[in-house]
Amino acid sequence: MSREIRVALLAIAALLLSYWGFNFIIGNSLFQQSNTYFVEYQSVGGLKTSTPVRINGVQIGRVAEVKNQLDKQNVLVQIDLEPSIKIPKATEAFILNETFMGQQAVELRYKTPCSSDDCAKSGDYIKGANLSVLASTISRDELSFYLEDFKTVFAQLIDTLNQKIMDPDANGALATTFKDLESTMSNLNGATGKLNRILGQSSSDITRTMDHVEALTGNLSDNNEKINKIISSTEAFTEQLSVIDLKTTVDELSSTLEALNATVAKADGTFSGLNKMVAGIENGEGSLGKFFKDPELYNEFSNLSAKADSLINDLQTRPYRYVPLKGRNRVKRYDRKDAKENN
Repeated sequence: MSREIRVALLAIAALLLSYWGFNFIIGNSLFQQSNTYFVEYQSVGGLKTSTPVRINGVQIGRVAEVKNQLDKQNVLVQIDLEPSIKIPKATEAFILNETFMGQQAVELRYKTPCSSDDCAKSGDYIKGANLSVLASTISRDELSFYLEDFKTVFAQLIDTLNQKIMDPDANGALATTFKDLESTMSNLNGATGKLNRILGQSSSDITRTMDHVEALTGNLSDNNEKINKIISSTEAFTEQLSVIDLKTTVDELSSTLEALNATVAKADGTFSGLNKMVAGIENGEGSLGKFFKDPELYNEFSNLSAKADSLINDLQTRPYRYVPLKGRNRVKRYDRKDAKENN
């Protein structure tokens, strides 16, 4: 046998051994026939091929294929079981999490074993379901036992706390806190009762107040259009104010103030001159000052005024004395007549 033939035989043997070893590792047997069953799940939670299939914790097969059925919106799982294993048609395949790290397995469960007629055949579909981590690790009976035990312990704990807290002689921090809480609740109940009485007595006032508020709201609603007009007018007025040239107004005001200052200055000068004139009169300066200060001049002026008054009176009473072209005799005749009337 040539070297080439020996090398080829060794390579073929190595390939066969590798293929057999791989299938042996994943649980496949090349020399043993298996029964195939199909299970449909809504979700498999990361289930993979070669995942063990067990009954009562004993592996009796493996997951051969996981296929997503998009048309049915579910997942089809193929499991292969040992030929000697017979399962009923009512068997359920539960996907469970064996550990909190995510290691999975498929557990087959049924109530009673099957005979030849009610056993599932290779290629049949069986029902599938998922179990939570808690349901996977603890059975229903064990969970009931733990819950009963927990309820007993919890009841004992509550009784102990009740004795420690509700005992009138208890002085612990927790007991004191509960007593303070009880007092607070009592005060709160009393305050609530008082508040209810106050509300009962003031219900009519509250009703009238709410009626007034409702009437006010109605008036505001009825006058909404007027209010909008007022707001619009205010906005227009504000816009007009913003358009006014304030700088021009300030300049005009400044000019007016300067003119007013000039007028005030002139008035000050006039009053100063008037003050000087009054002071001169008081000091006897000028004609007017001499008139007020010189008694003789004042007396002469008074005499002159009296004579002028006498002349005017005579002119009014006897105007014929002053008519031109009157004869002297005629004037004397009128004087005698006036003297006779006066007597």
